[in-house]
Amino acid sequence: MTVEKCFAWMSGSLALLPGERVNLESSRVSLQVTNYRVRHRFYVLSDLQVDSILLDSVASTGLRVISKPGLLVIAGLLVLSALLATGLPDGIGNGVTGVLFFFAVLLVLVYFLGRSKSIAIESTGGYLMLIPAEKLSLDECHFLLNAIDRAKLEFLRGELQPS
Repeated sequence: MTVEKCFAWMSGSLALLPGERVNLESSRVSLQVTNYRVRHRFYVLSDLQVDSILLDSVASTGLRVISKPGLLVIAGLLVLSALLATGLPDGIGNGVTGVLFFFAVLLVLVYFLGRSKSIAIESTGGYLMLIPAEKLSLDECHFLLNAIDRAKLEFLRGELQPS
């Protein structure tokens, strides 16, 4: 191993192993699918992190959309409470109604801003790789998931065929 290759490996770059080739690389989500593994490169604060799962260890892939619909239910209850508060005396009812509507709108805003979409890749050992996918369309997410599944099948077929 040359000094340059060693430094590239130590600095966290996505150097390839001998015989490894890139099947798919997405710079928008820093995902790389090779004929041996799936890798995701990301930063936590200012530290580079690289997750890697070998293709024969990929147990499942999927798209996860995380939202909290309970926030909308609570917002609805606040609106109903605000409507009931209009029956209170004028000095108190108007203030309570305004505060309840404000919090209802705030909860609806938090619901829509808090939604997230991730590509999930789980290994047979139970490690879960979550790749934020807000920058990708639904079709692009499906394309990446299919590419990972296709790479795993090709890897397994190559492993199972007699030489």
